[in-house]
Amino acid sequence: MLIINLNLQIMNGIFKNIFALLLLIPSVYAQKSQIKEAQKELKAGNSEQALAILSPVEYLISNAPVDDRIHFYYVQATALVNLANNNINSAKNLSKAILALTDLIQVESESNDIKYSTEAVEMLYRIKNNLVVSAKNDLAAENFAESSNKFYQAYLIDKKDTLQLYNAAMSYKNGDDIDSALKCFEELKTIKYNGNIAVFIAYNKKLLVDEYFPTIEERDTKIQSGSHMRPNVKFYSKRGEISKNIALIYVQKGFKEKAIKAIEMAKKFNGIDESLNVVEANLYLETKDYETFDHLATFILELNNKNAQLASDFGINCEKELYYEGAEYYYKKAISMDPLYAASYIKLSALLIGKGNAIDSNIKSLETTEANKKMIAELKLQKEQILKSVQTYLQKVVNIDPFNNNAKELMASINITTNVKSKAFASGE
Repeated sequence: MLIINLNLQIMNGIFKNIFALLLLIPSVYAQKSQIKEAQKELKAGNSEQALAILSPVEYLISNAPVDDRIHFYYVQATALVNLANNNINSAKNLSKAILALTDLIQVESESNDIKYSTEAVEMLYRIKNNLVVSAKNDLAAENFAESSNKFYQAYLIDKKDTLQLYNAAMSYKNGDDIDSALKCFEELKTIKYNGNIAVFIAYNKKLLVDEYFPTIEERDTKIQSGSHMRPNVKFYSKRGEISKNIALIYVQKGFKEKAIKAIEMAKKFNGIDESLNVVEANLYLETKDYETFDHLATFILELNNKNAQLASDFGINCEKELYYEGAEYYYKKAISMDPLYAASYIKLSALLIGKGNAIDSNIKSLETTEANKKMIAELKLQKEQILKSVQTYLQKVVNIDPFNNNAKELMASINITTNVKSKAFASGE
């Protein structure tokens, strides 16, 4: 009985396979017929009609005989390129044509049946060149969405031309498509793209310094004129720039730990990069690593010891991250760097007023018991000292800018009595 059931199962399997083959035979003949019909329409110049004929059998073509697949992809690709050349859905049709030509080359290579591969490769390179020219035009017009996609398509056609991947990455970035930009930058990092740029150098005899030229022709003209000597050339890698862009995108996406690692990589290539150092410092601040933040911020300010705004910006960022001790320090640092920088006095005063208000809240939360009297007295003294320092800072603001409304508003917020106000404040009302 078991043997009979087993034989029945085997027979059922055989019949199913035969039935499937019988169903396939008409579809194979239908494909051949439609491909031939599409070829006729293509020769007659009817590319759209050729594609319409091929469309119903496209889902079956992957299982078709090799010869049918070759002819299908060739007709499809040629028709799509014709439409793109006539500005009919150019971007969409070129994308499809690239896929069809790639499939065509692959099928012929795997089957060792070379009919159209040479022509297909030539078509791909013409498409690539047209894409690059068109992308550059879009880039000049700041149409970043179009330029980035075209640069990336050009790269997919010829992956040895990694410059187009770099161009795509920068164009995606400029168009604020940070996900696509990150994908391209990470691929550039993986393939260790250098993108070495040649910079041409000659020594200026009059200025006694090296001068840089974008082209060798411009440099050699100066050499020949006698104004310059000692021609030289240096190559600058883009690896640091790529790592920097990866880090900045991670920051935008909120991936702080990844950003910190990317910055470390970028610093290996870029050396001292002020903008990158500031980003790194602020990342450590956001992760509450105040010790590392202070170390980096101190280093940055040592290199920029006259940039009071930079110090004040650190103070603002500290305040946002509730690092009030750091905020107070950097506002005071900004004032020490530039005693006429009114904005830091205002920011520091507002911070200290907030500190005074917090002391008030603390006092109100304490019961007026004998045990708390001493603590309350100390807190009140602290607040009084804070308000006195605020008065001093705001007075300096008025000395710098007698009509500063922010200073007057802050004075009002701490309710300083009229007899304590200086004549300078009174005259500004």
